[in-house]
Amino acid sequence: MRRRSVLQFGVAAIALAGCSGTNIDTSQPAALDMAPVVDNKDKIPRERPEPLTRYQFTCTAADGSLIGKFSSLEEVWASTRYLHVTDCQVDYVGKGPHILTPEETAAVNAALAAGAAPGDASGLCLRIIKACTRTDPRTIAASLSTYGVPVVKGALTLAPLAPQAAVLTKWLKTEV
Repeated sequence: MRRRSVLQFGVAAIALAGCSGTNIDTSQPAALDMAPVVDNKDKIPRERPEPLTRYQFTCTAADGSLIGKFSSLEEVWASTRYLHVTDCQVDYVGKGPHILTPEETAAVNAALAAGAAPGDASGLCLRIIKACTRTDPRTIAASLSTYGVPVVKGALTLAPLAPQAAVLTKWLKTEV
């Protein structure tokens, strides 16, 4: 684009902005007008630390071949081979003891309220997370029966928008 055209477009934009009737508050400095404050002691910008990996999901296909190893439910769901997943093993791999997040605690509490055996919150949480991954459609009824109503209710509490949430909800309606 020619320089003259750019200038004409700029002048036109300014003229249109002036005609819009929009009042612009010039009493406060704009964000772009303020220079960032840099501490002389620390001139290198700090990077955010990598999020901590809490879980490892080892997902396999019907023939037992490895689909992949993932570090979050979102990664499992986003896998290009998600529809081939028939089983996922979920292991806690975080540093230190398995302390549940508020979301995980809510899911465990929902499962306990639905009749899950109290005592092993960590194990119950892992079963709930596994129920959120993907279950082999050919054996879905048997698999969900193995999980039980409490774990499925916990899974829907933890991940109500999971790809298989509709399947879990439909199964619950037949069981309750």
